[in-house]
Amino acid sequence: MSRSLPRRAFLGGAGALLGAAVLPEGARAMGRTPLGGRLSMHLPWPTSSLDPHDLSDPAAALFAPAIADSLYGLDASGNPYPTLASALPSREGDGAVVRLREGLRTARLLKLDGRDVVSSVERARARGAAAALADIPRPERHPRDPLAAVFPRADPARVARALASPMVALLPRAFDPAAPDGTGAFRADVGPGQITLTRNDVAARGAAFLDAIEVIRSEDLTTSLRAFETERDDLGWLGAGLHTNRRGAVRFDLGVAGWIVLTTGPDAGLFGQPGVAQRLVDALPPERLAHLGLVGLPRAHGDPAWGGPPAPLLVDESAAHLVEVAEAVAPILSRPGHEVTAEPVARAELGRRRARGKATLAIELVRPLGPGPLGALLALATADDRSRALDLARHPPRLAPGAAPRSLTATLRLGVIAEVRIAGGVLPDIALARAAGGEGWDLGATFRRPARR
Repeated sequence: MSRSLPRRAFLGGAGALLGAAVLPEGARAMGRTPLGGRLSMHLPWPTSSLDPHDLSDPAAALFAPAIADSLYGLDASGNPYPTLASALPSREGDGAVVRLREGLRTARLLKLDGRDVVSSVERARARGAAAALADIPRPERHPRDPLAAVFPRADPARVARALASPMVALLPRAFDPAAPDGTGAFRADVGPGQITLTRNDVAARGAAFLDAIEVIRSEDLTTSLRAFETERDDLGWLGAGLHTNRRGAVRFDLGVAGWIVLTTGPDAGLFGQPGVAQRLVDALPPERLAHLGLVGLPRAHGDPAWGGPPAPLLVDESAAHLVEVAEAVAPILSRPGHEVTAEPVARAELGRRRARGKATLAIELVRPLGPGPLGALLALATADDRSRALDLARHPPRLAPGAAPRSLTATLRLGVIAEVRIAGGVLPDIALARAAGGEGWDLGATFRRPARR
């Protein structure tokens, strides 16, 4: 099935690939990209669910674009273009109409229509995309066109831009994070120990080049490096080996997948005031976090002493990377009478405690809500306070083009500890493609050079 920016056309850009990710000589001569092959990796992240609309889902931060697409994309100039929609939104009366391309099906062969547009937008709004959709009214089914949805009293250009957010992916009405489904280049099968991505032959924007990607959940940060060094994996997360670099490995860095943050709750007293969490994490000595694979840790300044009540530092028990961060940060914050202790809990339990205001301290991941500093600010604000995020979306501040996320949290009750980057080592026969937006990877456009005979 054709598309406005097909995956194979995207590979024509030389800037799409890094390091080993160059078109193999034979493929250049033939004018086509190799099809087939598998990729394996261990990652210190949960694998039992994947929700593209969830702002704090680590699996979605890494793999949502591989299994689900947004209705629109943004070109290099920031202008929207149709991907799953048949065209840019049209004006009908005082509303904007979005029409799907005909024949769209998910990887699990569900047919999509205007009802899925309505449900996806409202599902995304209720989860991570409230700020991205702040000025976008609730859509309705088109009275005459089953493939269309109407946004009453809406500006078509604003609708297109909002629906280009990666947090507003089109999903089927019966979407289940434990059996994720979408129109992306891969189908995902998830489980307690592994995510398996297999080529989606009915992908709306072009099937993946690889046959499959196996993502095995690891219990710590070193497992991936050890498996890569001992030639059991094709990709090493955050490095090219545990003790020594794997021979022939190529380093890659494909940008930011999200930010690890320290959040504070209502019962933190004065230490739950806006800006305090960032002040605390800015004082964390980087040498005590150096073993965690965190990038861009600044020189420490200030005092990291926690002055609130004794509190557990809650963290998702299935996210090994976050657990190790929490175990490193807790003793730095802790003081006599103000003890902080890392407490891994089920992710659902962490969410419940935060919703009830019973999470005095927590370590979480926050995904970008869009490109640039404003996308970062809106994502961080949403993780802190939905109403605050909506206010910022409707009245965005002027931000410097290169503003660092940790400089955006003065009015928030969370602090950015570090970036989570998609980086490490990879075999030289694997071409890892950079996402079109410049941050993250495009696994659908990734390919593997066939073994020489």
